Amino acid sequence: MSSPLSVILMQNKLTGENFNDWKRNLLIVLNFEKHSFVLTQPRPLTPAIDAPDRDFVALERWDNSNLSAMCYIRASMSNVLQKQHEEHQTARQIMDNLEEMFGEQTIQAKTDAIKGLMNCRQKVGTPIKEHMMKVMAYLSEAQTNGAEIDSATQLVMVFQTLSKDFDLFQASYNLNRKEMSLTELMKELQAFENIFKGSGSKAEANVAEPSSPAPNPKMKKEKGKNKGKKPAEKQFSYL
Repeated sequence: MSSPLSVILMQNKLTGENFNDWKRNLLIVLNFEKHSFVLTQPRPLTPAIDAPDRDFVALERWDNSNLSAMCYIRASMSNVLQKQHEEHQTARQIMDNLEEMFGEQTIQAKTDAIKGLMNCRQKVGTPIKEHMMKVMAYLSEAQTNGAEIDSATQLVMVFQTLSKDFDLFQASYNLNRKEMSLTELMKELQAFENIFKGSGSKAEANVAEPSSPAPNPKMKKEKGKNKGKKPAEKQFSYL
């Protein structure tokens, strides 16, 4: 294995019960090596003799990546599982068979991740970055285990987890409908949080009640002197 990341596969070989963790590590390596496309894209048809060179290049690239992916998969399996997958011709075939063998783990992990996300609620005072990292972890776990959640739905799910402190931010987003990634959303929320904190402390200073002035002895005397006198009639000006 040539990838510097392949060590995580060798240290965590697939035995069966660790399928979800192994699959996550495998995808990290295949994505880094740019081989993961063979798990989702079928092998290109063999080009005709007079086909453009790019067709031959695409076929060769797929074959090379498929071979590399199969080597990563088989090398990171237990000996028993290696024996069971010797006859498969593509990495996709191996992964499909593994999903059939250990798919219940994937389904359960996906269900747990989505359930965790739906029940996740930001507590008042919790830093938005801390909360977003937790939410993004749930989304990543769900998608790794087969959940298909488009970017718009992800944003909606995130907003449902936020505290009331971010109602104004959400209202602004609903008006503008700006497209953004989860990372961009987290940065926007952090900026809003900083503004909110600053304005909150300023508001507290503004609404603080002023201290009562000390009583004036002279005013007390005049008040006593005027006691019993009929108050003067008010004069109104229409100018």
